[in-house]
Amino acid sequence: MVRGLRLLFVVLSVQGLRTSMKGLVRPSRLRTSARSPMTMMPQQVPQVPYQPPGTDYIMWTDIYQRLYRDRVLLVSNFIDEDKANNLIATLLYLKYDSPSKPISIYFNVAGALMKPCLAVYDTIRTLDCPISTVNLGLATGMGAFLCGAGTKGMRYSLPNARFLMQRTGLDDPYQGQATDIGLIVSENLRDNDRVERALAQMTGQSLETIKRDMSRDFYLNGQEAVNYGLIDRVLYPAPKSSSPTEASFGLI
Repeated sequence: MVRGLRLLFVVLSVQGLRTSMKGLVRPSRLRTSARSPMTMMPQQVPQVPYQPPGTDYIMWTDIYQRLYRDRVLLVSNFIDEDKANNLIATLLYLKYDSPSKPISIYFNVAGALMKPCLAVYDTIRTLDCPISTVNLGLATGMGAFLCGAGTKGMRYSLPNARFLMQRTGLDDPYQGQATDIGLIVSENLRDNDRVERALAQMTGQSLETIKRDMSRDFYLNGQEAVNYGLIDRVLYPAPKSSSPTEASFGLI
């Protein structure tokens, strides 16, 4: 009886010790509480310093506005009507600001609508200033088309960039009578024919070659795009110099 009471006392003492030490146990560093949110970088446009010409003060502006001031445009989102209108408006403003200074357009775009890009293409052709185009990473469909729409001799690609040339389908799903759908499809085929004829003019390839290549997804790396006539040169890194060079937002 006495032995049983002693054993019960020991068990209760151990349980009490565990209970009292529960709040003192340090959590493992390998575990992350589900309630503690992960700290992320702020989702804002980066701000950079800028000194307006003829002034002695420095102001902060977002990186895209800073690039605009050097006539550099970055196309990095799917090109729909809104993106195309913004790009057209910027091109027209830069033309008004300085009709002869070059404009650089950098592309890293995974897709685009046909008709908005045709509007951008027609705008580029109306500009008197030279238009330099650079494929930074990926230019698909009409994005690749716009890369080839720059001024000949000023169309570039980075070494690991890729082009995907392809026919473009309908911009939006369409429902209606068969005759109405037939009209929409005919218009789409006519737009694709316009694009193929423009590509033949850009690249120097025959229209038959363009149509054959565009019948399936047609991938090109930088050097293949040069050989095809879509661009003019691949930009390889220059040898590093021991002397510092002045930073610029122009061509890489």
